[in-house]
Amino acid sequence: MKNFILIGCLIGGIFAFPDDLGHVAPTYSLAMDSSSVESEAPAKSANKIVTASMPPSTVIEVTYAKAEASASEVEKPSFKLQSVNGVSLYDDPTIVVKKLGEPMKITKDPYLKELMTYHYPNMDVVFSDDMIYSVELAEGTKTLDIDGVKIAATIESVREALGGPDYITEDGIVFERGDALLKLFIDADTGKLTSIHYFDSFSM
Repeated sequence: MKNFILIGCLIGGIFAFPDDLGHVAPTYSLAMDSSSVESEAPAKSANKIVTASMPPSTVIEVTYAKAEASASEVEKPSFKLQSVNGVSLYDDPTIVVKKLGEPMKITKDPYLKELMTYHYPNMDVVFSDDMIYSVELAEGTKTLDIDGVKIAATIESVREALGGPDYITEDGIVFERGDALLKLFIDADTGKLTSIHYFDSFSM
């Protein structure tokens, strides 16, 4: 009798085992899915960690440096000596009169007959055969217009705008931009600015 009971239990266990497998299989499948999700999670986390580890300050510093450089360029324009007080070295008498109006008077040089000077308040425009020979600003001029930008007519302001002089002479300092020259005549004894001349290098 015990044998029959034991056999019956074994048979019942055999028939019950497939059902258990049926329940186990989905459980195993779920376990596989969860492990897959778990394996993807560290990868995503790793990507997030790598992205977060990039230093954002690098972009900020570069942007700030560019903005600072742009600001300095606006504050200090690059002067090419294309004009002084609105007059270009390539202007003729007709163009100068259109720009500045009629001169107070016109005089001829007593020694060099080809030189003719148009006199304006605090500025003389000297022509040689209808070509500009020089533009001369007298002592006492308060402001100077270089390439459309007004600056104080002082040694310090001109040096700050144009930088160091290209060369120094016995009677002053000279700034050179291509064929255009700007010379500050300075009294050797007092160090005082006496006049400013704008001229072409071929006039020397």
